[in-house]
Amino acid sequence: MLILNINGPINAGKTTVSKLLDESLSDSLFIEVDDLLTDEEEDRLGLSMEAGWKERVDRLEKIILQKKADKTCRVLIFAYPIVRKNFERWKSYEDGQTHFFNITLSPSLEKCLTNRGTRELTEWEHSRIRQMYAEHYQDPEFSDLIIDNGDQTPRQTVQVILDFLEAATEA
Repeated sequence: MLILNINGPINAGKTTVSKLLDESLSDSLFIEVDDLLTDEEEDRLGLSMEAGWKERVDRLEKIILQKKADKTCRVLIFAYPIVRKNFERWKSYEDGQTHFFNITLSPSLEKCLTNRGTRELTEWEHSRIRQMYAEHYQDPEFSDLIIDNGDQTPRQTVQVILDFLEAATEA
């Protein structure tokens, strides 16, 4: 089983690339981590933003462990900006049958701050993107692959990932 996290700051293209990657790989499953806990549910449970992030990650972990145990997919893809603690958590799932890769999308800050497609960034998102760049979400030292996708189409970015995976899984 391959477990792939498409990492990066807000508006780096994680979801778009993940969905295209899911379409490109056979026997894969894409999980949008943000959808594992709605804002309404977060409010109803009385969770802070940080507690909500932790809850989403905990729910993702349950799915990963279930899919790993029942072997119902060959590739599990999720899109989430992670910190080292989460990287180490998911890296610990590796064994002779399972490999985890953290792939980071890293367009320039200026590109990330630009409205793309139909998405209009909020003031909070602009502020959070700047904070994420200051915290190095765009270039973490624990990434297996960092892609400057600022001048690529999403399909070009997917091809870079597919080429990387082919080389990494042949080794």
